Amino acid sequence: MIRLIALDLDNTLLEKNNEIAPGTLSLLQNCSHQGVRTAIATGRILPSALKYAREIGDDTLIVCYNGCLAIEAGGKVLFSRELSTDIMRKVISFSKERNLYCQFYKDHKIVVEKVTEGTTIDPDLLNTAAVEVGDFSSYDLSPSPKAMIVIEPDKLKETQKALDSYLAGEAYLAQSQPYLIEIMPKGVNKAHTLELICDSLGIDRSQVMACGDNTNDAEMIQWAGTGIAVANSVDIIKEKASYVCKNERSLGVAEAIRKFVSSF
Repeated sequence: MIRLIALDLDNTLLEKNNEIAPGTLSLLQNCSHQGVRTAIATGRILPSALKYAREIGDDTLIVCYNGCLAIEAGGKVLFSRELSTDIMRKVISFSKERNLYCQFYKDHKIVVEKVTEGTTIDPDLLNTAAVEVGDFSSYDLSPSPKAMIVIEPDKLKETQKALDSYLAGEAYLAQSQPYLIEIMPKGVNKAHTLELICDSLGIDRSQVMACGDNTNDAEMIQWAGTGIAVANSVDIIKEKASYVCKNERSLGVAEAIRKFVSSF
């Protein structure tokens, strides 16, 4: 029996218009009424995750920044980790050497040297502000839950491999979009944090259904008892999933709920 539904946001629960399909939202609300909880598991910032969590219900759990922060919708922090300023400095040096845009986070706001196209394509800007701080090399950094680099899709794999080597494997790297490299503290991912939450709630992994579409969902899909890849997922997620939906995004989530959780 499924007791927890863990859902990525972008290109999974959300449609292209950044909204949950009405039918899918209704299914999740019905699940909540039946005692099946939802966990938003996303690379997005807390304000963005909270927006969708509150639509689903007050008992929705939030795992944001790719696992670096877990919180109840009411505000209670369950888990928190951040990148060290040493790693952040290395990300800055790597980015400057290659003329790449990067950003960090503080107080759930986006921290940038200067607002550029790399900033404006971020859907989190709908729910938070971007703070310009000038040259990162002289800025007094404070720990950030994650960093993000914008890269041309055809250069992503090569650049991510180079960054992983540059950081000497001391961070976790993944993608939520084909043009992003996301950098989190080593050992932290969505599965790691979901496991901690489930242990505290007495929920076994066999009772978890997790849905995703990109590499930052890989560990979560593999860890959950029922790992779901929506139809628009990248190949590696489809390979790790126990079920690949016929439908994309939010409609794929609805398909999985009807198949594995409830018939209503």
